[in-house]
Amino acid sequence: MRCYFNLVSSHHTITDDEGLEVTDVEEARTFACAAVAEMAQDGIADIAHWRGWEMEARDASGAVLFTVGFDAPLTEPRAPTEASSTETYAYDKAA
Repeated sequence: MRCYFNLVSSHHTITDDEGLEVTDVEEARTFACAAVAEMAQDGIADIAHWRGWEMEARDASGAVLFTVGFDAPLTEPRAPTEASSTETYAYDKAA
């Protein structure tokens, strides 16, 4: 399955137009967690700059599979809530 890893905040979206071929959602989740952790470790995802950003994984139909927050790269990614076009998260409101 093809999975797209977009970077999103409440004001901006950086869209992944290429995507990545993965065998299943778990492989996509592993990739996303590793990518966010690597970006944080390398200083690319400086928390002060990336607060409120997430990496969201979408399938080819555009459905959100899960999200991984940059402010918690080592925690378990969240499954999407009930289908909605606008999702808000508690830390977006606090920022």
